[in-house]
Amino acid sequence: MSFKLMDVNLVDQATITSSTENALFPLNNIKDTRRSKVFRSTTNSDSSVLDPHETSEIDTVFVVADKRSGFGVSTVTIEFNGTDSWGSPAFSVSVPFSVSFGIGYTEFTKINYRFARIVMTSTLGYCELSKVYIGKKLELTRGINFGWSQKDEELSQKQFNRYGQLFTDVIARQRAITFTMQNMDKVDLALVNSCIDRVGETKPLWFIIGCTEMIDDNRRISGPYILNDIPTIVNAYFNKYSLTMNTRELM
Repeated sequence: MSFKLMDVNLVDQATITSSTENALFPLNNIKDTRRSKVFRSTTNSDSSVLDPHETSEIDTVFVVADKRSGFGVSTVTIEFNGTDSWGSPAFSVSVPFSVSFGIGYTEFTKINYRFARIVMTSTLGYCELSKVYIGKKLELTRGINFGWSQKDEELSQKQFNRYGQLFTDVIARQRAITFTMQNMDKVDLALVNSCIDRVGETKPLWFIIGCTEMIDDNRRISGPYILNDIPTIVNAYFNKYSLTMNTRELM
C-alpha cells in the first residue's frame, strides 16, 4: 500500500510577497491552519513569491481550497529558482487539482532550490487559495503493514423556522481517518516520532494515501490532517512496533 507522510511545510517559514493582495484576504492567510482563512488577489492573474531563507529539498506540492467556497483559481503553477529572478525559472510544475474534493497535489523528482513562486489564473476577477504545502515527503518502505479506516462525520446543524423552511450549514461533513502501522522497526518509529514531535496536535500532517491501483482518485482522502491525540506506541515483539494514529481533516 502506498503511504506518504509530510510535516515540514516550507511555506510556514517563508517570507511571502504577492503581485496583488486584497487587504481583507492577506497572503499570510495561507499559513493559517484554518481552511476558512484564504488569500485573495485583486486580479485574474497573480504571482506570489516565497522565500524560506534557505535552500531545501522539495518533491511535493499541495494546493487546498476553502471548504465553503471551493477553489478560486483556474490554474496553479509552482516555479522554483535559486534566486528571486523569474524570467526563466529553473523548474516549473503545474498542480492538477480536483474541484469536487477541494485539493490538488503533484510529486516530482527531488529538487534543491531556495525560492518558489505560485502563479495563479482565474476568471472570477481575483485568484483565491486557502492552503499551500511545499516540501518533501517521507516514505515508509521497510515492510510496514499499513492500513486505514475513513469516516465522514456529520457537522451540519439543521433548523426549521415557523414556516417549515429548512436552514442547514454549508459545510456538512468532516473526514476522520485512523491510520494503523504495524511491524515497524526502530528506524521507522524514529521517523514517525520526529514528524509527530514537530506538529503535535496543533499543526497539520500532510498525507498521500493510496495509489491508482487501489483508489480511483486518491485526492478524495489525501491532504492535511490534524492529530486528535498523540499516538500510543506498542512494542509487541523485539524491535517491532505498532501505533494507531487518529486524525481529522483540516477545516
